[in-house]
Amino acid sequence: MSEQGGTAARDGVRIPPVPYDEWDHEVFSVISATRKLPQANVLGIFQRHPDLARAFLTFNMHLNTTTLPVRVRELAVLRVAWRRGSKYEWASHVLIARKAGVSEAEIEEVRTGADTLLNRAVDELDGDSGLSDATYAALTADLDERQLMDLVFTIGGYAMLTMALNTFGVELDPVISEENFNFPKREWYSHQREG
Repeated sequence: MSEQGGTAARDGVRIPPVPYDEWDHEVFSVISATRKLPQANVLGIFQRHPDLARAFLTFNMHLNTTTLPVRVRELAVLRVAWRRGSKYEWASHVLIARKAGVSEAEIEEVRTGADTLLNRAVDELDGDSGLSDATYAALTADLDERQLMDLVFTIGGYAMLTMALNTFGVELDPVISEENFNFPKREWYSHQREG
């Protein structure tokens, strides 16, 4: 197989990001029309498939500017990242969550799976592809119809993104720390795959 799409993984990387100096920045015009984006491994992966990048990043931009309060969105994204073992999304979104006012105690609740409404919602959607009547009713106390839709699509969208990051072995960017990501390894998932 080719170097970019091969299954033999160096350091767990299945598809390496395109080097920054080779990027076509026009691919990212849907998220930044006026400036070059900084180097990030997730964006380097999207460089390998420009059509997919434009489509997914357009959707992702909606997820990052929805009707959901930023704190709610970030807590949901963190729970998805934790459940799915995505070190990349966890580390990136811990930083965003802190800027949005999420406390260290709330981050720990996500990590430990505390019985919070958002943890329950993410766990049900990720595990059962739906919400129980009790969880749905509890969410309607604080979220309107559009916010409920945005929450479900945010959880689903980030579940899809973490699936891609895990599958392709996208490594953390050098400027981002692991942020105490001590997720237990699962049999089905390891960055040290055998060829």
